[in-house]
Amino acid sequence: MVQFYFLSIFVNFIGGLLLAGDNISKQFNSIDSLQELFKSTAYMFIFAIVAAIAGVFKIISVFEGDIYVIGDLLPAAASIIIAIHFFTQYFYEIKGSAESHLEKINTVVEEYKTLIGYASIIIAILHFFFPDVLFI
Repeated sequence: MVQFYFLSIFVNFIGGLLLAGDNISKQFNSIDSLQELFKSTAYMFIFAIVAAIAGVFKIISVFEGDIYVIGDLLPAAASIIIAIHFFTQYFYEIKGSAESHLEKINTVVEEYKTLIGYASIIIAILHFFFPDVLFI
């Protein structure tokens, strides 16, 4: 579905900006206002839900002529990683801790946060300009 295609691009681009925001804000000050917006737990939780939905439905729904699962693997994986990160951040804000399995995954995400952010931005841009390319 075209809606999930756009939603995946949107989530990966905004999520990538937020993950790599500390590094990007050194060059562009406009990222700071986006990061301030997502410090609110409500926006963080809503974005995590949208990212999870985009990731799951990118795996389920495919365009005609596309290969199931493999065709949108990178955008779906990036959306799911972004969702896990924001769900974990939300649980830290609300409860002070997160589920143990989410916490283990988030330690890896936190370690490579800037790299994952830049990769998500690149995946979103490539996915936007080259919709029929395999793996993007």
